[in-house]
Amino acid sequence: MKDDEGRGAMAMEGVRELRTRTMFRAPGAQVNGLEAVPEGLWLCDQQDNRAYLIDYDGATLTSFPGPVRNASGISFGAGVVWTAANVPTTTIYRHDPATGHCLAAVVLRGGGGVHGIQWRPYETEEALPVVADAAPELHPSAPGGKPHGEPGSCGTLWVTRPGARTIEHIDAETSDLLGTIPFPTKRSHGMFWDEADGSLCVADTNTGDILRLDARDGAIRERWHIAGPEVHGLTRSADGRIWIADAATNEILVVEG
Repeated sequence: MKDDEGRGAMAMEGVRELRTRTMFRAPGAQVNGLEAVPEGLWLCDQQDNRAYLIDYDGATLTSFPGPVRNASGISFGAGVVWTAANVPTTTIYRHDPATGHCLAAVVLRGGGGVHGIQWRPYETEEALPVVADAAPELHPSAPGGKPHGEPGSCGTLWVTRPGARTIEHIDAETSDLLGTIPFPTKRSHGMFWDEADGSLCVADTNTGDILRLDARDGAIRERWHIAGPEVHGLTRSADGRIWIADAATNEILVVEG
């Protein structure tokens, strides 16, 4: 059995082995995030720090730069593109998808970096963070900055924090922590949400495993293994295909089962 630092060849009992097929190269220098949408795939590149939208044949539809550095994770939701910067201070930016204009930034609290993000709406049973009572303006003639919106106005984000071995669930407007689940190994990366059972499928780049986690407590429901490519970005398109971004080769692959 392999440990959490290696990519040993021996399959673990009960682990489903998956094969992949290379589809095309990413348009930038080093792809490091992936999100499927009806039009195609949003990518982020950790060298040129651009966001790209490509169709499912690999043709670039649009791209734009942003303030993100060492881009590590991209998602789409609430009508905007979200990109994560894996540098101190760890920050998630949101962009107008048509113009690339940066609309806001959310600074993550605590340590652990960020390697992947996944936007989600609030579930019906989820409580919004409590809004603190507004304090009087310190200088009424020069009002201080105000939040862009109230908690809940932009949905939520799931965020992998590899240095802390956790996955955080935060309000996407305020970064208020909604919940935390553990991750068993050291290099959580891309992920996608499974609507069928409300689980998170999260890649471990070091081991080549994809873990299907219970989003309530982090319990491992299923484990898959992908030999060969380094799984950095991970997403699933509406047709059920699982897509992988490999930062080591700058290739986009699809899982074939």
